[in-house]
Amino acid sequence: MSLHKKKIIGIGELLVDRFPDYTKPGGAPANVVYNLNKLGNNGIIVSSVGDDEAGKMLCDFLKEQEIPTKYVQQSAKPTGMVDVTFDAEEAHYHIVRNVAWDDIRWSEDLLQLAQQCDAICFSTLSQRDETTAGTIYKFLDQASPYALKVLDINLRPPYTDKEMLAASFQRAHVIKMNEHEYRMVAEVFDVAETSTFLFETFGVRAIILTLGSKGSKFIAPNALFEGKSQPVDTRNGDSVGVGDAFIACIIHHLLKGTDPQIMIEKANQFAGFAATQSGAMVNFPAQLLDQTR
Repeated sequence: MSLHKKKIIGIGELLVDRFPDYTKPGGAPANVVYNLNKLGNNGIIVSSVGDDEAGKMLCDFLKEQEIPTKYVQQSAKPTGMVDVTFDAEEAHYHIVRNVAWDDIRWSEDLLQLAQQCDAICFSTLSQRDETTAGTIYKFLDQASPYALKVLDINLRPPYTDKEMLAASFQRAHVIKMNEHEYRMVAEVFDVAETSTFLFETFGVRAIILTLGSKGSKFIAPNALFEGKSQPVDTRNGDSVGVGDAFIACIIHHLLKGTDPQIMIEKANQFAGFAATQSGAMVNFPAQLLDQTR
């Protein structure tokens, strides 16, 4: 086992997912950090919670998982909530506005953290408020030149602002999106092909395209790798957080320098198990973690 754990930052929303029958911790950057820690990294969440029971529950959960809470700020705004409902097997989200994770403030502590990290994962949804968006941009801009910057696109209307997308693309080395988001980027920017546009306009190094049950693709300027998903029993699971598990495994292997074909196969396996479980932060069997690290 490596003595040096990679320091990987997830910056953005930390919140409570309210399902019809239960609640669970969630938020894409927080989910990514949780999964990265399961894979043996030093994942750290930068976010904000309210001075309320939900905020205390989230911080207690992070401590139980040995995830640092030093960079989880406390806001006068309430802790973020998302109401999750299901239609057939598809998840639908009502994301409460004007909450603590919209209010992440820049600080000297964040400057030091940005300069010390190996990778940063950020999302488009996190940028819906200018306070948090400004902090995310400063964090990315102040990061070590060697830090890998990974953008997780969450294009949920009305959060599809063209300027915000361009500012994110400009700062990202690797971008993860699904098929629908891939088409939406082409529509928003009025371009023929999303991958060509991102490579030529923004110098993006790779696009990770998730295809649901069909698997995934690793698209580079001069190469394409495809991975098929293994059939899994999802009757007792849901799709919440599956993409976050996938990109966490991708980030883990990008930092290891794993061959892209092996990388997406391991990420498909890791995310496939997450799809068999309910909620975003799931318990992985030790054998699976050994196979996918």
